[in-house]
Amino acid sequence: MREYLADTALNINRYEENANAILTSKALDAESKKEIGTIRRYGVGADVIIMYGGLKAEIDEENEAPDFNTVRSAIKRTMDSLDEIILICRSNGL
Repeated sequence: MREYLADTALNINRYEENANAILTSKALDAESKKEIGTIRRYGVGADVIIMYGGLKAEIDEENEAPDFNTVRSAIKRTMDSLDEIILICRSNGL
């Protein structure tokens, strides 16, 4: 899992870059942009960044004994936040 998540080509590792493309486009209404937010402006987008960061920290090579319940929880919370962003985008016709 460490090797897989370390792959910088994974879209989740480029979430902020990809989210900024959506947030700066005219495809979302102002309310949806506010709901998604950024790391600086709290929203469900910040949840993705925070939860995914927690996941990567827990499985980091320096952590010799990762807590698999924490890993499972971080994966679930990251996916739940991403699902919410997808719903917001779909509600805008994307």
